[in-house]
Amino acid sequence: MIFSSLKNQIKDLIFNLNEIYPLIGRPLMYGWRLLHNLKFVIGNKALEAKLQVKYGLERKNFSKTYRINPQEINYCIANKFNNWNKTTQLLEGKWNRGKVRFEELPIYQIFNSRFNEGKKWEDIDYYHQVLNQILNGSRKWGCNNKEELDEKLRKMESLYHQFKKNHYKLIKDFYNLINDEKLKRWEDIIVAISEDGHFLFVNGEFSLSIAKLLEFPEIPIKVIARHKKWTKLKRGLLYFARHGSLYQKLTHPDLQEISFRYGEERFNIIRENLSISSGTLLDIGTNLGYFCHKFEDFGFDCYGVEANWYQFHFLKKLKKAENKKFKIINNSIFNYNKNQELVFDIVLALNVFHHFLKRKNTYLNLIKLLKRLKVKEFYFGAYNPDECRKKKVYRRYDPEQFVNFLFKHSCLNKTQLLSKFENGRTLFKLTP
Repeated sequence: MIFSSLKNQIKDLIFNLNEIYPLIGRPLMYGWRLLHNLKFVIGNKALEAKLQVKYGLERKNFSKTYRINPQEINYCIANKFNNWNKTTQLLEGKWNRGKVRFEELPIYQIFNSRFNEGKKWEDIDYYHQVLNQILNGSRKWGCNNKEELDEKLRKMESLYHQFKKNHYKLIKDFYNLINDEKLKRWEDIIVAISEDGHFLFVNGEFSLSIAKLLEFPEIPIKVIARHKKWTKLKRGLLYFARHGSLYQKLTHPDLQEISFRYGEERFNIIRENLSISSGTLLDIGTNLGYFCHKFEDFGFDCYGVEANWYQFHFLKKLKKAENKKFKIINNSIFNYNKNQELVFDIVLALNVFHHFLKRKNTYLNLIKLLKRLKVKEFYFGAYNPDECRKKKVYRRYDPEQFVNFLFKHSCLNKTQLLSKFENGRTLFKLTP
């Protein structure tokens, strides 16, 4: 506690010196940031070593079952994981790079020809290739003769039509159907996770083909292997959350076991109060990108501004892991398109603006920023003033005063209180 207090006092002194005597303060500020970066790297390496001892590669089963959108599985690799039901493997090397698109697999194409193009099985070339292999003594798809092959395809067709009839009603109908003992034709979908965090198909092509063709919103998958570089990223996030938890929930299914302070509540409140369904969105202080990930899924063109180096480091990797397209600006919001108007349909400033009240220069920069904003809907998360009651700050506003401050210096003039949370923080919707 004493060390933490002393550290904060030193930090405030350096930043104040940077404002008053920049020739002295600026080198100290850069040195402070360099020291923190070094501390992060060393701490991350220490955590890796600790977890490597605690969870040895052969002693810990990391097998997980998740529910994901089947469209997130785009590529497949050779089925080299023979003991997937015994232990999940942690693998190094380039095993995940020799991949092909799942839609290029013959089984997907034969299903597409049958169900989307309306061809009969006998009119599809690949059916005859499989049949010829069976007639020549090979066992294919668990079949030893033509009768077994035709029965296999008849059952898969029956399953397809049952899903087509039921899956749009409720997600639970889908899970009831695949767990019905009378319909044991659904294969487990087995995947591995690449070094970038992508799900790579391993086994269960019949089930995944049906799920993709019928555009299921989610399916159960089993993870049987991870690339070592991906687990290294997970360890880095664990170290980043070492003081308790991450600020916001992570969206990647394989990372949601990491504790967090904010879940989906704020996102759901904002989404329910949106008056537009698409457009541009600016997230000021995007942290690890939760809102950019979520709103991109709903069709928004998102921009995330994040000045913190640690958060930017993970933000890039999390964006790549989920194949997102939102833009990341690693800079202060004050320097983003400086001296130009910032025109966006939606702007999010959730529990971030109060940081700019601490010092005079950031307070004045906030005023300049507000004057540059041209926005249709502004979602403002106000802090609880009691959080900073004992701290020395340049300006101190309660939520209502903060809203009035925003009105005074921006194009906004209407407000709606959306929620007041248990921690005393509030969420407003502001409009012109």
